[in-house]
Amino acid sequence: MIVYLSKVSHSASNDTTATHATVRHLTYRVEGIGHKTFMHSFFSSQRLYDDFDRHKINSCGTVWPNRKDMSRDYGPKQLKVEKGDTMVKTREDLTALVWKDRIEVNMLTWTYHTQKEIFVMRATVL
Repeated sequence: MIVYLSKVSHSASNDTTATHATVRHLTYRVEGIGHKTFMHSFFSSQRLYDDFDRHKINSCGTVWPNRKDMSRDYGPKQLKVEKGDTMVKTREDLTALVWKDRIEVNMLTWTYHTQKEIFVMRATVL
């Protein structure tokens, strides 16, 4: 087992942040075998999910909409989401979604060879 203790500055490069390099180091053993990773917005980025795509790692997690490599039309100023609404954008197998309950929740997900689909519906209170 590998435990994340702190940033490892020597693992970062011009195109890879320290958190990206750390997550990739922690997930190298699950490449291509169908495991799923779930992560907090501190670690998530579109670039990391693209990297997971290349290495066939399923991933899902919250993401900050103002991340450096996130699409500019995904931010809170561009998307006007009312309470209970959901907006979804896709690019190949990468899906970005935002929904609003009390606050806006932004999420990225990428699944390699999905075997079944799961639909989740929110109950409405009349």
